[in-house]
Amino acid sequence: MEQLTTTYTVKIESGGIWQFKYNLNGVLIHFNVMEGELSTAHSDWLYKKGKFPYLEDHIKDWKKKLKQLTIEVGEPDFSFEALWDFYGNKVSKFDAQKSFNKLSQADKIKCFLATPGYKKYLAKKQTGTAHLATFINRQYYHDDWVKAT
Repeated sequence: MEQLTTTYTVKIESGGIWQFKYNLNGVLIHFNVMEGELSTAHSDWLYKKGKFPYLEDHIKDWKKKLKQLTIEVGEPDFSFEALWDFYGNKVSKFDAQKSFNKLSQADKIKCFLATPGYKKYLAKKQTGTAHLATFINRQYYHDDWVKAT
């Protein structure tokens, strides 16, 4: 299952491009040197001087303080299609989309946040996954799935 992410693309004056991806909890899940080489100076700065942004808050500080870097932010996709793919139990799409469209933006985000814990709970209990429409209509996203596992 693909994890929802926020991507930061960092362009360095020397021409390098780095990409950092963070999960919804703001923890780094992927780092990629997309263009250029990771120079010794950059490597020392990131690793030896402890500047590696393993938390999303760190790269947000870069954005504020390091004017020599250009940082572009891509927002996570909270659309129905993204939830449909993320949730995985692809049954009764029409009903699920109809229910999803009635949710507030906050509740849509809660659906994404609750899904991993819900899946862990189901695996532990060896129970089948509810249709996404049921998950939404019965407001399973308000249950505390993380603590239940």
